[in-house]
Amino acid sequence: MRLLLTGAKGQLGHSLTQYTPAGWETLFADKVMLDITRESDIERIVCNFKPTIIINAAAYTLVDNAENEKEKAYSVNVNGARLMARAAKLCGASFFHMSTDYVFDGQSFLPYKETDECCPINVYGDSKRKGEIAVLEENGDAIVLRTSWVYSEYGQNFLKTISNLIDQEKEIKVVADQIGCPTYANDIAKVLYQLSYIKNLPGGIYHYSGDTSLSWYDFSKMIASAMNKRDAIIQKVSSNEFQSVAKRPQFSVMDCTKILNLGIQLSNLEKGVQLAIHNLELVER
Repeated sequence: MRLLLTGAKGQLGHSLTQYTPAGWETLFADKVMLDITRESDIERIVCNFKPTIIINAAAYTLVDNAENEKEKAYSVNVNGARLMARAAKLCGASFFHMSTDYVFDGQSFLPYKETDECCPINVYGDSKRKGEIAVLEENGDAIVLRTSWVYSEYGQNFLKTISNLIDQEKEIKVVADQIGCPTYANDIAKVLYQLSYIKNLPGGIYHYSGDTSLSWYDFSKMIASAMNKRDAIIQKVSSNEFQSVAKRPQFSVMDCTKILNLGIQLSNLEKGVQLAIHNLELVER
């Protein structure tokens, strides 16, 4: 296999670089090396490297900033995704593209299936949904993997933010009325590689997330427990009290039956949090 990975310095990109299967030839491209919104960059890299698999982990992911940087969000998440899907098809490479639970409005009381109607409530979610459509229009064999509430010891994410605040012994206020399934980035990386080995895998959308649904508040309490800081002061607040620029879905739980039927296990939340905290502590020593 010859793997071209975009977004290599992002949270998921970092995990993907750590778990690349032995014997694969790799090109880990960050934005400096490969700007996915520039067709000339894509043509140069793809023509020279000739990948057999492309994983597009590059994305504009700043949910609040996207409300004021719409052009940038759509450029990366729609046009960039389209160009990468097109390049993969032209060179005959398998194509994997990452997406998000934010394509849904969060008004359901049942886990969202891949076939459920999408109705994003913020610019980020809308750009990712339009990106899904663009990818599958360009390349019907592409795999679009939706995931949710990604955390790890890398990059910027909820787990790292909360653990830092706990270490600083600050009073923390966390939303308790938004429900989702936190997913460990390292597990997502492993699943992408598992999927790449499945022969004749039908193109389309697949859901993959953590195995436990809970609120951001409950997630923060779990993080505190993993840090042996059960006395951390964490207060519940509602979404209305915790003002953010972009609206968030109230319910982001996804039905992962389709991917489970492939023999793939969901990300174990308790194990993932323990590993992420352990790895963070190793870095800080």
